[in-house]
Formats: sequence, C-alpha cells, structure tokens
Amino acid sequence: MPLPSNNNVQSPVAPGAGATVEQWLSYLEALHPTEIDLGLDRVLVVLRRLFPRKPPGRIITVAGTNGKGSAVASLEALLQAAGRTTGAYTSPHLEVYNERIRLNGRNIDDASLVSVFERVEAARRGVSLTYFEFGTLAAFVALAEAGVDDWLLEVGLGGRLDAVNVMDADLAIITSVDIDHVAFLGDNREVIGFEKAGVLRPRIPAVCADNDPPRSVLQQAAAQKVDLALAGRDYQVQPMDAGQDPAPARLVLTHQGREIALPSGPLPVSSVAAAVVAMHTLEPNLEIGLIERALQQLRVPGRFERMSERPDIFVDVGHNPHAARWLASRVEAEKNPDGRVIAVYAALGDKDINGVLAAMKPVVDHWWLAGLTVPRGLSAQSLQERAQSADLVHCECADTVSQAISAARAIARPKDLIIVFGSFFTVAEARRRLTRMTARERLDSFLDSDGREELAAALMSSDPLSFEGVARYQDELDAARQVSGENDALVVMTGTTLGVPLVACAFEASFMAGTMGEVVGDKFVQAATAAIERRIPLVCFSSSGGARIQEGLSALLQMAKAAAVLERMRQEGLPYISVMTEQVSGEVSASLAMLGDLNIAEPDARVGYAQSEVIEQVELEALPEGFQGSQFLLDKGAMDMVLDRHQMRERIAHILAKFAGQGVPSAP
Repeated sequence: MPLPSNNNVQSPVAPGAGATVEQWLSYLEALHPTEIDLGLDRVLVVLRRLFPRKPPGRIITVAGTNGKGSAVASLEALLQAAGRTTGAYTSPHLEVYNERIRLNGRNIDDASLVSVFERVEAARRGVSLTYFEFGTLAAFVALAEAGVDDWLLEVGLGGRLDAVNVMDADLAIITSVDIDHVAFLGDNREVIGFEKAGVLRPRIPAVCADNDPPRSVLQQAAAQKVDLALAGRDYQVQPMDAGQDPAPARLVLTHQGREIALPSGPLPVSSVAAAVVAMHTLEPNLEIGLIERALQQLRVPGRFERMSERPDIFVDVGHNPHAARWLASRVEAEKNPDGRVIAVYAALGDKDINGVLAAMKPVVDHWWLAGLTVPRGLSAQSLQERAQSADLVHCECADTVSQAISAARAIARPKDLIIVFGSFFTVAEARRRLTRMTARERLDSFLDSDGREELAAALMSSDPLSFEGVARYQDELDAARQVSGENDALVVMTGTTLGVPLVACAFEASFMAGTMGEVVGDKFVQAATAAIERRIPLVCFSSSGGARIQEGLSALLQMAKAAAVLERMRQEGLPYISVMTEQVSGEVSASLAMLGDLNIAEPDARVGYAQSEVIEQVELEALPEGFQGSQFLLDKGAMDMVLDRHQMRERIAHILAKFAGQGVPSAP
C-alpha cells in the first residue's frame, strides 16, 4: 500500500559533484515512498522537460510476461548485423546497474551513467519519481545522447502504465501473456493482456509471439488498426525436416514466404522468432544467412546459461509458472538419460511457488531449497513451508543459494545436471559463486593494487617430448594461450595483501585440457625461491588441472624440485598456504594443494587425479558421495578450512599477520 504523503518528512539530498553510481542509486531508492507506483503522469511531466519533441531514432517497445530480455537481445544482434546502431534498456540487472543500458552492445560506463542521472535530477524539479521511473528517463537521455539508430525498450511491469510506455513505439512486440504480478496486473490473462496491449499504437506494426493470445490483445490491436503479426497465424515455427538438415533440434521459421533456421536454445524460441519477424518489418532486405549467423551464437546472461560442465550447471531467471514450464522443457532436452537433475530453487515471497514447483517437479530428481536475504526474499524454511503441498521428493534446505550450490555439487556425479533458478536475485548469487576467475583476476582481487611485480612473465611452455594425447599438446597450449592471454598455466606476483607482504601465484584453468610442461614447475620453484629470498610467505591458488606438468620423467623431476623448495621454506620458517579452487584434478595441482602448512579450499573445490567415476573404476569399489569435495576433505582432516571466495583476502592476511607477530590488518 502506498505510504501517505507527509510534508514533514525530509526529502533526501541529491548527490553532489563527483558522486559515484552507488551513491546515485541509494538516492534513487529513497526518492519515492513506494517501490512500484504505476502511472504515467509524473514521468510525462519530466519527459516533456527533457524531450520537447520525440527524439530521432526508431523506438521498439517489448512487453510480455516472459521472454522480453531474449527478444531485445535477439533484435539487438540482428540490427547490429544490419549495420544499425542500437541502444537497449532492460531490467532488472544481474550484477551491476550499468547492464540496464547498453549502447551498441556495451554496458554504459559509470561516468556516462552519472551524467544522465544528473540530467534527470535537474529536470525533475521536485517531481517524485520511483527508482524505475528515474532510471527509465535516464536511459532515454543516454540513448538520445548516443544518437543511436534504434531504441530497444523493455517494459518493466505490465505495459499500459509502465514508465517505458511514455515513449510512442514505432514497432511493438508482445512476447507472452501469463499470470504474474497479480497485485498490480490482475489474476487472469484477459486483464493482463489488456495491460500488455497498452504498448500498441494506432496503425504501427506489432508482433505477438503468444500462440494463444487473450482476446483483449486482439481486440486492442483491431480497434487501433495495428498491423499485427501473430504467431501461428502469420508466421510459424516448426521442427526442421531432418532431410533438409541432419543436425538435431533445429527449427525453422516461416514468414512471408521465407524460411529461416533458428537455434533451439538456450533462449525461448518464441522470443527469437518474434525478433526475426519484427526485423522483417524494420529491415525487409536483410539477407537470411546474415540473420541465421547473428542468432547462432546469441546468449543472454541468466537465461538457461551454462556455468560449468561435468556436471552441467545451468542458471535461469525463470520465476513464474509460465517460465518454469519452458525451463522444464529445456532441462528435459539437455539432461543426460543416465544422470539425475538436481535443482537449487530460491524465490521471492510474492511469486506462485507451487505453480513453479509443479512445472519443474516432473524433471527434478533432487531438490535444494535455498533462502534469499533480499527484500521480499523467502528464507529456506519459509520456502519449504510454502512448498509442502507440492510433495517434493528428496528435498533438503540450505540457508543461502551459495550453500545450496555447494551441497548440490557435493552429491552430483559427472552425468548429472544442476539447474539453479527462481529469480534474478537467485541467479545473481549463483553467477557470483560459479563464474570462473582467471588467474590474473584472482591475483588482482587478492593483492593490493599498489606495488605488484610479476615474476617470470616471459617464460613459456614448449613441447620438447612431442607429447600426443587426445590432441597434440602444442595445439592445446596454443588454444589455451589464445583464450587466456597468458603464456603459461601459472601466474606469479609479489606484492601485499592488506599490507602484508607475500608472493602469490595462481593457476590459469584455461590450460586444463592438456599437460602443462616443465615451465609450470620452474615458475612455482621461482615463486617459492622469491619468497625465501624476501623472507615472506607464499600463497598458491590451484585450479582445474591447470597445474598439471608434462607426463613422464619431466613431471617427476618438477615434482621433486617443487617438494625440495617447499622443504627449504619450512626450514627457513616461512609459511606456504595452499588454496584449492574450483575443480582441481591435475597431478601436481592436487599435490601442491595438499602440501601447504595451511590447506584451504573453496566450498566447490574438488581434488583427485580424475573424475569420480574413473577413480571408482580404478579402485574397483563405490566411493562415498562427495569424496572429492572440500567438505569431505575437511571432515577427514585433509583440509584445514573451507572459505568462500570473498573471505579469502581478509582471512589469509589476518593469518599471515598473526604468524609474523604483526597487528591484525584491516580492510580499506
């Protein structure tokens, strides 16, 4: 319920010159008494001050219950393939607010974002705007200042009364109509369809991707004489005839006599098809081959996004029954018939929990219900109570999404599939946990920014033994270098962490496919030698096979050299801290990860010379679930502690400071 107005309540003070994006966002959050306050009157007042007339550029507005972001991303890729410049405004964001405004495919930079916030604040003159309304007007300013050819605007909520709708569209897309946001939009598809159809304009072209649109959408289109392209009537999407293309799971869009091959995932094909149909109106002469190539590699963060393999881990922002039904179909198509599906689900309290669970239940074998510590977020216990009527099998709880992911990974086998879903907040936390850091990113986040020095940067692995496994060793090295930008699998630096001097090295997981040559061993020995010479500790981050050394005598030699230099460190009284990160499965990686004076593991780390199924075949027996994981190793005494990534810097600095008899450092 909106809060009553109170003239005695002091208004927040606008950020001054030099303010950061975070300071502006805090201001926007405090500016209006309610988070959602549908209506166009306030926004129109400020819009007319900012734009006395409609800005140049075509405006494409996208509304719908689900699939809006995918439609925007698809159309953005197609327009850019046609040589057009684009500006996209979408919401919400996953990691940073800048994601909401994309200029030619790139997130807006902080300085430009602050500048457009200042422009809106100057034009506001006391008009109260919600967080979303202020941000929408700022996006309009950003797109206008960039002078882009096409504006792609995603509706935030509904359509008719959404702030985005103050701009008259030159083309509109309605991706789907289903039940969500009942408190604001109503509890049936006809009422909700009327709200979505509010983005239509008289005689403008539009696309409706819903195969069964409510009458309210069709009535509004007819009343306004909208040139509506309707899925199933004016265009069709069907499986491609295997005789035409032997590749599995291909789809073909038929529209106005043209046939276009569409990718079957990971985006909702209905949204992709709607974007292509819209493109036929906007750029009717665009070559079919160009369209197909533009769509082939299209990915949207958080939309059935693959984060890891063996086991496969996907994340998806689906949060209502309509989205969950699509997600269930994608999981069913992707899962291994010999593997299980493990779900991590966390949700907001205003969602149809049981409707989502009912849609996903047929494809899920094991559930982890997790808590969300955000406004409207449900705790794991509350979620479990809401889910009781769903009668889920093999259902457990975890306080956070991160903990649930760790638990799911601990029980997962290589052929299993883990799906993490439920909201943008769920996926944001999951992506922070699952996004793989490069070696350089890890050292950048661990070391203080000043006074760093990289050691042995020019050393590069070679292939003196002409080793050949599944692929030529040299080819694997070349591919890893191209992906990572590194010469070799190990990056070594000297510097400080919260003022504590140390040598730090990190393995680059891009090199995990092959064995890594003796340079890796040489660089590790140089790192330890530098620590001895400077009388400072050594910290090593080991990850996914990136630490492996070329097979045979070379590997044995480097193992011996590494063991010898670590023994020298112990004799000198200098600590070696080993941190096991992500999936550690290489010979030396596993060895180094277990040889520290203090052995630390991230929650999702795994150790061993091979995947669990290979180890079981060698051992000729079934091993306990999760036997390679950090928690198992901690319980058995092989690890000293398990730390989340964000805890690593401060905890290690404190440990080393105490070891050296220094005062406990404090974070800046």
